[in-house]
Amino acid sequence: MGRAMIRALGLALFAVVFVSPLGAQPSGADGDPGEPVRESKKEKNRPPRIPDGPFVPKRGMIQRPKGQFWAGPPDEGRFTQIVTLTLVPREQLQKRLEELPGYQELSEEQRARLVERIEQVREANRKHALEVAKEFQLQVPAGQEEEFVQMYWRERVAIDQGLREEMSSKRKKLEKESEERLLKRFPKSGAKP
Repeated sequence: MGRAMIRALGLALFAVVFVSPLGAQPSGADGDPGEPVRESKKEKNRPPRIPDGPFVPKRGMIQRPKGQFWAGPPDEGRFTQIVTLTLVPREQLQKRLEELPGYQELSEEQRARLVERIEQVREANRKHALEVAKEFQLQVPAGQEEEFVQMYWRERVAIDQGLREEMSSKRKKLEKESEERLLKRFPKSGAKP
């Protein structure tokens, strides 16, 4: 008798757990149990949209500590300043940093971060210069790698400064021509046409 009762309880439990959810399925829009359920667009779960372009953070998403080195708007000579600091020998770096305006206002933590950042850029610049040597198939002996890196980045700084000066003079010339055309078409107030 005990075995039959256990079997009956097992079947009843099976029916409650597995069979009753099938019978309790919601019916379609008309109440017809044979019609499939349609989800409305509002209820449909969709995966998050993947943007078409690169992710651009919104204003205020990225928080930088004040006084962080190289943060903020880039000025005219930022590239030259950064590369020039990486070309300074490690022994002379501290002296050179003390000559920079604003360095004295930095906290010890910020100064340490600045030196760390310069080392990171120095290593990245070294790697880039040696990749360029490989790309141009230059033979740079192991003992002269540092010399090549220094020369490569000095050349790059000279190119950057030359282009900046050239563009500055062209900009002034074009601005003057533009101003003359505007004055010809729209005379200054108080002047006779």
